Amino acid sequence: MPQITVIGLGICQPPLLNAEALEALHFSDCIMGSPRQLESIAHIQTNATAARMNLPKLKEITNKIKGFDKVVVLASGDPLLFGIGKYLQTQRDSDVSCISGISSLQGACQLTGLSLQDAQLVSLHGRPLSNLNRYLQPNQNLLILTDQHSHPQAIAQALVAANLGQSKVHVCERLGYDDQNHRQYAANELATSTHAFAELQVTVVQTQGGGNVMPNFPGIPDAHFVTDGESGKGLLTKREVRLNILSLLQPAPQDTAWDIGAGCGGVAIELALWNPLGKVYAMEHHNQRVACLSANIEAFGVSANLRAIKGRAPDCLKDLPDPDKIFIGGSGGQLSTLLQLAWQRLKPGGRLVASAVTEPSKATLREFSQHIDQKPMDYLQVAVSRHDTIAGQDLLRPALPVTLMCWHKALEESK
Repeated sequence: MPQITVIGLGICQPPLLNAEALEALHFSDCIMGSPRQLESIAHIQTNATAARMNLPKLKEITNKIKGFDKVVVLASGDPLLFGIGKYLQTQRDSDVSCISGISSLQGACQLTGLSLQDAQLVSLHGRPLSNLNRYLQPNQNLLILTDQHSHPQAIAQALVAANLGQSKVHVCERLGYDDQNHRQYAANELATSTHAFAELQVTVVQTQGGGNVMPNFPGIPDAHFVTDGESGKGLLTKREVRLNILSLLQPAPQDTAWDIGAGCGGVAIELALWNPLGKVYAMEHHNQRVACLSANIEAFGVSANLRAIKGRAPDCLKDLPDPDKIFIGGSGGQLSTLLQLAWQRLKPGGRLVASAVTEPSKATLREFSQHIDQKPMDYLQVAVSRHDTIAGQDLLRPALPVTLMCWHKALEESK
């Protein structure tokens, strides 16, 4: 297995490499990088017999380096900051070392006077532009890595659509090169600009304006979600109930969560939005609800950590990773089966939450508790009355009460 050294070239031209990086280049028998990166180290003395090759697609790297002992992979800036370094470490573990250079994000902070600790780092490189949506709130500092689909005008248009048209947008081009450039715009102005920017650039956004599109806190108003019309109103877990479910689940960083019978995605969206380091799988079989779920994933910018799965549980659960948290909101008449399967797949220390409205479903929850010989750690009913009018007079109209049960799987319990 080859030893891989990932060298971040930084934003200086020519690259300023330390002794460790120079030694790795000198003794390597294979050097990989983009044509631009390979050209940037042409002046550095390396092993004369070392193979030089353009960096292939990530999944092809392993095959390309077979037969080599010491491989250098060239990267831009800091390979451990939205870079190839982390990917290679997760694929190959201990035989990968990284040498970091000054990243383009640090260079953009220097140009704009922004402190790195005051900014939210966002990578749209190779990712949907809609992922930006989760950050579109007033008074945010965003450091954005871009690609051809997330060019500055597209970012500005997203800001305008989010009622943040007064935002300041800094475009930092060709950082570290002699022709480095910094331009500042108002989002309203940039959104309609036809200026062509350099391919190598970082966009810095200081959001200003009323906002009002994305929430700042758990408990997203129901009206923010796409649902399938009047018929879908009952297929979105309402805000008051949703907040109780989130509180019972207690999502934690790195958690894997299942939302079984996700409907239009109210619970799954909030799980993914407020816990970006977690992974959420939302299962739904109804075509129209799956379409609404997908639309909500894009609208809230959570495609990076929320996956919609079209199918019926339990069949669609077979290939999913075991979860730390499970919510069962819909069962298609198989609630008893789903509860038992969910409990089997739930990791030790995890939580299972299920909801019920009808009396038979409530009875099934109680029977399951007896089946596992464990009282629920929480057993409550959420009854909400909302404002309505009748004959021109205000009243509070009660919704159907929702029963919630939560069980905690002991750490010492095996599957």
